[in-house]
Amino acid sequence: MSNFEGPESIKVKRIPKAGYFGIGSYAKSVTTLGCEISSKGYYKTGLTPELEKHYEGELNLKPGELNKHSKWWGDVFNVTYCPRLFNTKSTEIQLDNPINQIKYYVMNASSKIANSEIERTPDTIFYIDNPEAKAKAELEIVSYEFEGMSLVFKLSPEEKRSSLRMFGKKGLDTISESMLNNQLMQEMKKDPKAFVEILNDKDVKIKALIEELVEKNVIKRKGNYYIHGEDTIANSTEECVAYFKDKANDSVTLILKSRLNKTKKDKVAE
Repeated sequence: MSNFEGPESIKVKRIPKAGYFGIGSYAKSVTTLGCEISSKGYYKTGLTPELEKHYEGELNLKPGELNKHSKWWGDVFNVTYCPRLFNTKSTEIQLDNPINQIKYYVMNASSKIANSEIERTPDTIFYIDNPEAKAKAELEIVSYEFEGMSLVFKLSPEEKRSSLRMFGKKGLDTISESMLNNQLMQEMKKDPKAFVEILNDKDVKIKALIEELVEKNVIKRKGNYYIHGEDTIANSTEECVAYFKDKANDSVTLILKSRLNKTKKDKVAE
């Protein structure tokens, strides 16, 4: 009994990109993409332990021969079975046999192949032409956009300024709320999911405070270090957040906030 729950077939397309002097690839040229090795030294097979056992049985392989550390991926798959994808037309692969099904999992795990047309990244050179996956991805984006807009409209003007500082924006003290909304919408459109995750971060208020303190030179940031006067209070953003959350540092936090407020009042008075 097959454990494969994917489609019956897939089409893989090259992302259009002109070659030298605007000339694309030769009509019959192909790109061979083997099973990648991760930064930690294991093969990115896309297989779960259950699938490894299933396909070891299907291919009459020894137990463990398809695990992510096995030499089989480099010595056999990448030599004999790795996908050869056309550069100028779709590559259609029927997923009716174990080898092609394994290819499918490997391609899904590849950094060079996007799972749908709209999930492309700067590193991808191919994408799986999957209308259903594309529709799901588009729906997910719309859902995050809707959630992002809901979050923005619940914020006060000052909270909107704080949120924008999380995206590296500065000089926000005097701009209108309509401009704040516009800039937040622009940031959301870049990556709706990341935008929502940042605004929903339980430490977002502390992180925004840190950004404002740095912007107003109340504390200084040198590389990863955060410095107050002559004292290094943190060696990373995470440590800095922990510093401000620590009740033992409440008196310092109040002093820093007081200096921040004075800086803002002085700026308005100019």
